This record gives sequence, structure tokens and C-alpha cells, in this order.
Amino acid sequence: MTFPVPSDGQGKAFNSQEEILTHLDGENSGPYLVGTQGMWHGGIHITNLTTPWCALSGNNSSEVKYVAGEPCKGEQSVRCMADGEIITYRVCKDYASVQWHGSPLFFPAPLCWSDITCSPERKKKAG
Repeated sequence: MTFPVPSDGQGKAFNSQEEILTHLDGENSGPYLVGTQGMWHGGIHITNLTTPWCALSGNNSSEVKYVAGEPCKGEQSVRCMADGEIITYRVCKDYASVQWHGSPLFFPAPLCWSDITCSPERKKKAG
């Protein structure tokens, strides 16, 4: 098993679950396992806020505004935590937005949803 994102732009792995969860605490939404309303979530949200080395964006005007004027290059890939299959993915050419308190509120919607199976191995009894 591996963590889904590296801890830096050079691909260094996180050392522990606590380390990656602390890193993801900086995101505005989508914490791993349980969402902000206490419901099962089962995934993580990563953005340029905490993990810019995995963020990927284009040069269109809405994305440039969303990432504060500098496109994200996606230097590191996002990884599945275990073997599985991609169920669905979405790559957007533009971010939809609505006006919110006089400024655009963007809805970045790219996603990748994978289905993995993790079966704990039974330990053999000694003797």
C-alpha cells in the first residue's frame, strides 16, 4: 500500500498516516475517510493549496484566476493506494463559476475515482 500523493515535488513519500493527514488538514474540504458533515467520504481532495506538485491546470482564464495567476504543472502524479481499477474520471477544460459576494466562486470538478480491494492477510499461528 502507498499514500496517494507524495510529500513534496521530488516524489518523497510520506512517512506515516499521521503525516499525510496533517498535510491534508490544510485543505478546505474533503478530508480522508470522513467528510466535514461526519458522513463517509472514502477519499481525499487535493488542490494547489496543499499539494501544488500534484495539481494540474491549463492556461484558460478561469483556471488562471483559480490558481492565483500561475498554472499548476502537475510535476508529480496522483497514485492509487492499492491495486484496483479506474471507475471514472473527469478532466475539465474550464472551471464553472458563480458570483459570490462580488467575486467569482469557481467549481473545479476534475476527479479520478478508483475501486480498490484490500483484504487483510490472516496471520498464521505459530507452532
